[in-house]
Amino acid sequence: MADPVSPQGAENELLMVRDFPVPQQDVYEAWSDLAHATDWWGPEGFIVPPERVHIENRVGGTYRACMVNTLTGDELWWGGTLTELEPPGRLVMTQEWQSPDGTPSSPETRISVDLAPHDGGTRMTFRQGPFTDRRDLDGHQSGWNSSFDRLSRYLVRHRGGR
Repeated sequence: MADPVSPQGAENELLMVRDFPVPQQDVYEAWSDLAHATDWWGPEGFIVPPERVHIENRVGGTYRACMVNTLTGDELWWGGTLTELEPPGRLVMTQEWQSPDGTPSSPETRISVDLAPHDGGTRMTFRQGPFTDRRDLDGHQSGWNSSFDRLSRYLVRHRGGR
C-alpha cells in the first residue's frame, strides 16, 4: 500500500494516493454503496451507524452521514452533493460539516476520487479542497488517512484482496 502523499500543487488542497489489491469496481462500490461505506467511513475510534447515513446515489443526489465517537458518543454530521459518478473510475462530491439539523457549519469542499488499474489492483487518487487554513487541511488528512487504513482492511477482508 502506498503511503499518503503530502499536499502538492495548491497549498489549500489535500492529495492522497493509496494502492489497494482489488479491482477498481470493488473500490468504487466501497465508496458508492451505502452497505459498504458504513464499514470504513470515519477514522479509528468512530463508527458510522447505517441508520445515520442517507445517500441518493445519482448525479445531483445528496448524501448525509453521522460519525459517532465510540468513547464519548459525540456526533459529527457531514453531507454534500454527488456531482460526478463514472463507475468504476471516478466519483466527485461536495462535502461540508453540518449541525444535526442539516445547517452547514463549515465551508464547502470538493472531494474527487479517481481509480485506475495499478499492479494488478487499484490506485486511488483522492483530492479534497479548498481548505480555509492549514489546520483544517491537516485534520482532514489525519482523518482520511485513518479511514483509508480502515478501507484497506475492509477491502482485503470482504473483497478477497490478493
